[in-house]
Amino acid sequence: MPALHPAFVVPTVLAALLVAAPAGAQAPPEFQAGIRNCQRALPAARRLIGQPERVARARFRAPHGVVVRYCFACTRDFRPNRLTFGLDQTQTVRSASCG
Repeated sequence: MPALHPAFVVPTVLAALLVAAPAGAQAPPEFQAGIRNCQRALPAARRLIGQPERVARARFRAPHGVVVRYCFACTRDFRPNRLTFGLDQTQTVRSASCG
């Protein structure tokens, strides 16, 4: 039997855990606060789309509790308090998103 690739196994296991969560379950308060803080910062971050990374780094100030990441090849693991600036090959901001 062939071995399963981790890129298949990890998302499958995570999806199974999410499905197994009880209906109506609430996220922990810290999780909800992280989402709110990131969502509040998102409009200012999106105004920097089209700017070079160095300009975004100089101008954007994250609110308390929000972690900022600049990346060309971003991972898709969900972190509620993370604001990600997606960059292209020329280090220009092409997207801004929470999670």
